[in-house]
Amino acid sequence: MQHTPYWWDAAGEPDAPESPITLPAKADVVVIGAGLTGLSAARTLARAGRDVLVVESGAPGSGASSRNGGQVGGGHRLPPASLDAQYGKDTATRLLREAHIDSIDFFTSLIDDESIDCDWQPVGRFRGCNNRREYEQNARALEQLNRRIGTHAYPVKSSEQQSEIATDLYHGGTVFPTHGAINPAKFTYGLWRAARDAGAAFACHTSVLGVSTNARASIVKTTRGDVIAGAVLAATNGYSTTALPTIARRIVPVPSFIVATETLGRNRVRALMPSGRVYVESRARHCYFRPSPDGERLVFGGRAALCDVPDRFATSQLRSLMLDVFPELSGAALTHSWRGHTGFSFAQIPHVGTVDGVEVAMGYSGNGNTMAPYLGHKAALRILGDADAETAFSQTAFETRFWHRGKRWFLPAADMRFRVQDIWQKLTNSL
Repeated sequence: MQHTPYWWDAAGEPDAPESPITLPAKADVVVIGAGLTGLSAARTLARAGRDVLVVESGAPGSGASSRNGGQVGGGHRLPPASLDAQYGKDTATRLLREAHIDSIDFFTSLIDDESIDCDWQPVGRFRGCNNRREYEQNARALEQLNRRIGTHAYPVKSSEQQSEIATDLYHGGTVFPTHGAINPAKFTYGLWRAARDAGAAFACHTSVLGVSTNARASIVKTTRGDVIAGAVLAATNGYSTTALPTIARRIVPVPSFIVATETLGRNRVRALMPSGRVYVESRARHCYFRPSPDGERLVFGGRAALCDVPDRFATSQLRSLMLDVFPELSGAALTHSWRGHTGFSFAQIPHVGTVDGVEVAMGYSGNGNTMAPYLGHKAALRILGDADAETAFSQTAFETRFWHRGKRWFLPAADMRFRVQDIWQKLTNSL
């Protein structure tokens, strides 16, 4: 079994330039992190004529940007009523519009403008409901959502569910027709080439040790020397470290585990997923899955654990979760098993803003393929002082907890709590 992402088979493994650049003494903007956020920001800044340096601890796109499940589309986990209560109806409506509409429009324009070949398939997303009560709640929320921003999403009753997915695990669900699928590694590498061609410079295999700021400039301390920057953008999300301690305390990195099956054949895959969409669920396990771009395999991810665990354990957990959905795959072999780190904010919604003099865009909470490029672009526009920088995600909470000091000591305990919750949820749903 391979413990590298299935996507890398077609796209190649992330790689840094053979000849590392000489670290400049100064840059207009230093972007920390060469994932989707940093690459999108670097492209926007470089195209505006700024001298941009991207500092990356590994190779561009080597983190979750090229390792995720390849699902495109946001907003499906944002209940309008909760957003209204927390942010007020006006800001909540703007958040919903950006998550459901604006970010996807930006994503598709990015693919077109940069001619990124990433196996983009606008097939839509089905979100399965855990029980009848959740289906009824989602249907009401969906009606409200469509009145406010017109997503064209629609509910699917349990009696009609088999046209979407061949399982009895869910109790109906919702279809978001504008969502879709990509090879995330191909998309990330395409965005890297776009940023590079726009003029951004990349210091790879270079770790940031800290940032000090004053009224005029910032000093970015790295393992290869210091750089004076007019502005700094932290685009590290699930890979944030205590080099920027105030930011790290506001992000919880949660590993996401994914497997790919052996070749099953298009007919068999289509029988399991007749509509050929991407799929998520409302269960606390947060399973997400889809056909491979060629339609021959199943790519399946979920919460195997909230902390890093051995590969063998993660793979067995994902196999068990996969069989919950599709028991008929009990004999199917798994060929790939891998992981990447997502970044959750405590509000479970992204944030764009300034922390200790450093611009930030992160906290995508599992919806990075569309939100990261979009908000990376918005963060770049903020640095440029552009009027189009306005985003409701600058109004979201980016808070911490007194017990989160940068080290993630609490994740194993949280993992055990969720396992008990999983057992209880399974028992109550069977009653």
